Amino acid sequence: MRTRLANFNRVTLAVFRVLVLLALAQTAGIGSALAATTCADINGGAFNVGGADNQSSTLSLTAGDVITLNYTFIVDTTFFYGIELGVGGHYADGSSRVSGTLRITVATTGTQTLNWHSLSEGMPSQIDVTVVCTAAVIPGPVVTSANPASGPVAGQQTTIVTGQNLTGATSVKFGGVNVLGFTVLSATQISVITPPHAAGAVDVTVTTPLGTGTGTAIYRYAAMPDPTTDPTVKAMVDFQVHTVQVMGQQQIDNVQDRLTELHNDDVPLVSNRAAFAQIPAPQRHYGLPADASANAGASSDAALPAAKPRDAQAAPEAFGSDSSLRYWTAGSLQFGRDTTYADAKYNVSSTGMTAGVDTHLTRNLKAGVAIGFGIDHATIGSNGSRIDASVWSTQAYASYRVAPLWFIDGVVGYAGGRLANYRYDGTALAFGSGERGAGDLFGSLAVNHEIKLDRWKITPYARFDLQWIRLDGYAETGAGIYNLTFNQASAVDLASMLGTKFSHSTDTAAGTLKSSVELAYRHSFNGGYTQFVAYSLDPATPYSLFGLAEKRDQALIGLGLELQVNKSLSLSARFDELIANQARSERGRAQVKFGF
Repeated sequence: MRTRLANFNRVTLAVFRVLVLLALAQTAGIGSALAATTCADINGGAFNVGGADNQSSTLSLTAGDVITLNYTFIVDTTFFYGIELGVGGHYADGSSRVSGTLRITVATTGTQTLNWHSLSEGMPSQIDVTVVCTAAVIPGPVVTSANPASGPVAGQQTTIVTGQNLTGATSVKFGGVNVLGFTVLSATQISVITPPHAAGAVDVTVTTPLGTGTGTAIYRYAAMPDPTTDPTVKAMVDFQVHTVQVMGQQQIDNVQDRLTELHNDDVPLVSNRAAFAQIPAPQRHYGLPADASANAGASSDAALPAAKPRDAQAAPEAFGSDSSLRYWTAGSLQFGRDTTYADAKYNVSSTGMTAGVDTHLTRNLKAGVAIGFGIDHATIGSNGSRIDASVWSTQAYASYRVAPLWFIDGVVGYAGGRLANYRYDGTALAFGSGERGAGDLFGSLAVNHEIKLDRWKITPYARFDLQWIRLDGYAETGAGIYNLTFNQASAVDLASMLGTKFSHSTDTAAGTLKSSVELAYRHSFNGGYTQFVAYSLDPATPYSLFGLAEKRDQALIGLGLELQVNKSLSLSARFDELIANQARSERGRAQVKFGF
């Protein structure tokens, strides 16, 4: 009986405990879903509860987060076997313990379910629970290098920044300055466009949501190279000035040839002259062209009796009474080479054509007007740099006989055109190109005297040439950050020339053969130019180039032969040696003249 009573009491006590637990469960609830989303929310107490037996919530976790659950059962009973913790499908079991700690390491990153519940075989339970989340230690961005590791102070260079954990980058800075643009290529590379910055080594920083990484002094800004030290740039500017001058000089020479022809009174109504010349680019023919007997339609002095030394003026009245217009054309083709710059030698070909009309205004004055056209082409160095130029001109001219066998010849004109420039930049590996306007206001005044001694003729002369050359400013395109901008430039070249030509005539079966020797000296009084040039991206930093439009001093030694077949046809050849300071050059010239 006593034993039965003891068993009854134990059963009654257990039932009582169950009833109490049921009542507590009804009062405390079984736990509700929480709005926790991160480790911070969990650690803020969102999962800490007392007297519940389960709880569940969906939240965002990162692989490597550690979830720790500390629990204690309020009522100890043999029906309770512990608690279970689950995160993202992974579980930890605390069976057969009334208190303890469960721990799970999150395996994946993203939204997943965190839950816990008591293991009570379906019986109500009461547990105090504290949940702690230890966030995964995720490394921030690391910056190790840049390629290329240097670039110009103007920026605009594409560079690859290399490192680790660069995904999600929100900013990239070079020396504290935001880059002009960037693209995340992968977790280890970002493509950036560098910003302008002062010269020197700079830090590169990358910022992501996980922090900021810095590569110390891994990129160096280098000052832009001085363009004036580039022989191609110097040669380009020199030739731009030179080509405008030489094309104006061609027109002066063509018209001076015509003026020499006008020294004679026996000038055909229509004449044509064409010439071919091999002339080094920086040298030109200065001094008077062939004398009267070398021009189309002129009678050979050697073919006349020595008793008539002034035959060239035999019939001024007849010509003076003839006011008919005379038409003429002239042209030349020149080739040259300049080796001033060893790394930027240039070859030149130039064509100058002139057409004019003139008449006899008074007994001793002849005048006319002419138009001209010229084309120049130069190749500079061996990398494809070149200049193509075309020029139109107009000029007026006159020849005045001041005394028997004394003449004053004058020319004034203007030439204008365009120069197409293509400069290869070895740093950019591209061409910087641009078109430049040009102008040349020119004039020439020559005085010469003809002295005839039997079959000899001595012609001393003095000549002044003046040219004002203007080059418009222009900016290159195509070479990226290495495009150059050239300011307007000008040069004034005043030069004098003194010379004497000796010629001798001999009769042959084919016609009159005339041999000649010419000695001359030319001095340029100025002719210097200053060209300011800057990088297009940095116009505030100009560089200056100084050069000469022409050699300061030149000496000429010329040898020539001419065969006067008849009044309308002559053949000639000439060789000149031009000697200048630290320069020697030769030129050959052949002419066929005919009049009708």
